[in-house]
Amino acid sequence: MEFKIALSVTDTSADGHHVRVRLLTKPVGSQQVFTWPWRSNTKGNGETLSVSTTAQAEYGIEHTGVEVARFEGDRKLNSCTDWN
Repeated sequence: MEFKIALSVTDTSADGHHVRVRLLTKPVGSQQVFTWPWRSNTKGNGETLSVSTTAQAEYGIEHTGVEVARFEGDRKLNSCTDWN
């Protein structure tokens, strides 16, 4: 089964860093976390990135989550996650 996913992230700080967002999933019957690719918002303070994608797993997806992070280049400075 394929799920349609919409992600968005807004840069709310004029600190010179960019923000990224990515989908997290746990397959049915597993606690293993699958991390999907980061989507980067490099447009600056006040700008929002919105992306649409799909996700699927062989036996289905039991839990979905999202991780949002602040980056300096490719170095993650801090992040937060939330699960459904």
